[in-house]
Amino acid sequence: MMLAYVVLFKWMLASVSCVLAGTLVWAVLAPALRRWPALLPRRALWLAAQGVTAGAALLALLPHSAQHSLAPTVTLSAAESSAIRDALPALAGAGPEHTSAAVAPSASQAHADDAGDSDLPPLPLILPAAWSLVYAAGLAWMLARWLRARRVWRGLLAASQRLSPQELRAHGAFDAAQLTEIASHRLAVMETDAAISPMLVGVRRPVLLLPRHLRGFSIEQQHMVIAHELHHWRARDPLCLGVAALLQTVFWFNPALRWMNGKMEWALELICDQRVLAGRPQQQRKQYAAALLLQWKAQTAAMPTGGVAFGGIDGATATARIRQMQQAALPVPSKAAAWSVAALMAAVLAGGALLQPALAFNVDRQLAPASMLAAPAADTAMPVARPADGGAAAASPADQAWRNPLDKMRVTGLFGVRRSVLVTPHKGIDIAAPSGTPVHAVADGVVVGAAQLTENASRYGNTVILQHDGQRTLYAHLTSMNVKPGAIVKAGQQIGTVGETGFATGPHLHFEVRQDETLIDPATKLANLDAVSTRHALRVRRQQLGY
Repeated sequence: MMLAYVVLFKWMLASVSCVLAGTLVWAVLAPALRRWPALLPRRALWLAAQGVTAGAALLALLPHSAQHSLAPTVTLSAAESSAIRDALPALAGAGPEHTSAAVAPSASQAHADDAGDSDLPPLPLILPAAWSLVYAAGLAWMLARWLRARRVWRGLLAASQRLSPQELRAHGAFDAAQLTEIASHRLAVMETDAAISPMLVGVRRPVLLLPRHLRGFSIEQQHMVIAHELHHWRARDPLCLGVAALLQTVFWFNPALRWMNGKMEWALELICDQRVLAGRPQQQRKQYAAALLLQWKAQTAAMPTGGVAFGGIDGATATARIRQMQQAALPVPSKAAAWSVAALMAAVLAGGALLQPALAFNVDRQLAPASMLAAPAADTAMPVARPADGGAAAASPADQAWRNPLDKMRVTGLFGVRRSVLVTPHKGIDIAAPSGTPVHAVADGVVVGAAQLTENASRYGNTVILQHDGQRTLYAHLTSMNVKPGAIVKAGQQIGTVGETGFATGPHLHFEVRQDETLIDPATKLANLDAVSTRHALRVRRQQLGY
């Protein structure tokens, strides 16, 4: 259940990132089009814009570094993760064993006691599940639309007649070069009585579908209409539109993607028009424009969505296309315009990477100090060493100051913090760092454990435990381990690298200190820990522990 919560939370963040990126891309391109109209008929621009918008969503799903994030790290103790596991079934309306009464005290009390400063307010417990339901409903609606359109196309193709090579030669709409190209690439050509526009149907192996009324056009007009569709086919425009349709289905909640796709469809039509008319005299340009108007008048039935059409148009688009046909060629954007837009979209993508929240769900576990492979019962908690005045635990007189486990320290979760409704305090500290950052032994010692633990759902992931005389240190969530049990290590020796194994959605190191059966605050062993702690971590400790 905890893993399901993490997945839903990440998808909610991905959705927000997608909408924000789409809004920023729109804010960049809309004024750029007014400044440089030559950018409009550029297919690559609109493909890149949609890629940036979808890529921003993927960034939220990929591992990211909490060290470079602008958001505070979220840390969960074992009791907090248990609260989430209990809350999610109740929010989803699970069986009677998960009643709302069991969840309400935790959520309401946490809200009242923490007042927005706790590591996990109750609202994030509800939002991921609520958004998943809304998203599923929207996705189902989009898929239903796609299935309806597919049925329409299949019915249209079923009622159409496939033209044989002999019928193609007798048709009159194809010149010799077009017939050769169609035959060599085995492009299927079909004809229908429906009053549709000439179009390519399908994505992987498109079918050229022609209306029977096309035979009423002049031979010259028919040749140019077919040339238009074949240009779509050579440029793989149906594939581009298929990818755009897929993105609009997955990210149905993002209106910016629909705007970008509309611009891309317009660009594809302008590009094909200019390729057909390149080098042709003015008389043929007029014939081509007349064919566009004839198709508009003949198209009395509404065309289903999803095709690349010569004449799927309205009056406004027909006028704009005819005006563009009068130009000798499409305008070419300047290098300054191209580089400016590219830099702005790169900045949007980079900004999305920097703004990803530093979610490092550190689910603490109970490890018996006697053995790395032994775990106490879920309801058992190790004693926490804390003096009566609320300060840090006193260290043994023989103890010496240790070096830091990471060369660059950024502590996002401190020892002993908890919410009032939870019974288990945080048993160590969390240090945010990029994945792969070297982890060092804090003092001379012996490796007593180096493995991926399986107890308690493997929440610690790859973990190394070192014995330092009467004390032990624990290093969790490692992506790799450089030592084996029984090895003797020196202070500063690399024992592994930072990762996010176990229950952690962001790379960080969970570090603990233990003496016999007692947990010790690492601040008593590491110098100036408060100086490298985030303001949020210090504020939470001050509010909860009073120091």
